[in-house]
Amino acid sequence: MPENTPLKVLVLGASGYIGQRLMKRLDASGWALATGAARHVPPSASGAPQARWLALDNRDGAALRTALQGQDAVVNCVAGDAASIAQGAHTLAQAALSCKRPPRWVHLSSQSVYGPASGCVNEDAPLNASLGWYGRAKCAAEDAVQAYAADSHGHAGNVRAQAGAVILRPGCVYGAGSQLWVGRVGRCLAARRLGDLGVAGDGYSNLVHTDDVCSAVLAALRLPLTGRQAAPAFNLAAPDSPRWNRYFIDLALAIGATPVDRLRHQIKLDAWLAGPPLKVAHILLRKLGIQTAALPDPLPPALLRLWQQHMLLDGSAAVHDLGLRYTPYAQGLAESAAWFAQAHAKPTGAQGVRGRA
Repeated sequence: MPENTPLKVLVLGASGYIGQRLMKRLDASGWALATGAARHVPPSASGAPQARWLALDNRDGAALRTALQGQDAVVNCVAGDAASIAQGAHTLAQAALSCKRPPRWVHLSSQSVYGPASGCVNEDAPLNASLGWYGRAKCAAEDAVQAYAADSHGHAGNVRAQAGAVILRPGCVYGAGSQLWVGRVGRCLAARRLGDLGVAGDGYSNLVHTDDVCSAVLAALRLPLTGRQAAPAFNLAAPDSPRWNRYFIDLALAIGATPVDRLRHQIKLDAWLAGPPLKVAHILLRKLGIQTAALPDPLPPALLRLWQQHMLLDGSAAVHDLGLRYTPYAQGLAESAAWFAQAHAKPTGAQGVRGRA
């Protein structure tokens, strides 16, 4: 195969926040030909004109085996429920190993695999699945990735990519379009449901810009893995990301959600009393195909644990081994605030920031 032949990359979970951005980055790379796979192909798929799209359930082994044929690499961006994350990863491992030439696997994991760890945490820290279903699912998925890396060790892989795997462990991914860490936070700040939380918000945010996550994926696709039986893992968190209280105040100032209230007990009542029923209401309405824009965002108790967790991700290995250059916090904040202002611009005659779930 000629050297200038594009690297064929299958992106699972390509309809999600990171997946859609990654498709555009691959499409613009000049060296990759991306195929996006998701249960439902998004209307915005046209943003990557050179890419192909497949409707695919990542737990369908037969469909995965078909989709992987001829692919040099696969990037797993799948989010969702525990089965999609854990079972999907195990199904992917089996499907990829069944290929004549197993592909390179780049897997998006999460900081949640470290559980309740505190202090400075690098990639050698032990995994801990004790903080709920999400952490358990992410740890189980990493087990599948490591098993695949070991089983594909020594295999020639595809023509353009070595077999094996690379694991990326992002912190909290923010930037334009981030509904979790910009949209939800901004709406709660505007509604005076968030502010300075005191000790409850003194944890490290471990923010990482979505473009940095995509850059790490592109680098991981081309990382030499000769002789590695285990999948190397890389934390992704900008070294200048602030503590949560600082981020809340900075974002509030940037979007005009001031004055910033000092909250202590209110946030606990919101999370423990209102959080669970709001989450259930969102799930039920979405299953019924009903818009949830009129409902406040749920703030589950797990967020309270995250906002006060003193775990500082060490993302320096990605700089050294992947050549990653993190987006400065000031730049990421400005981009996030500009997106929020545009996405939540009030219609003519309306008052306040428009809520959106």
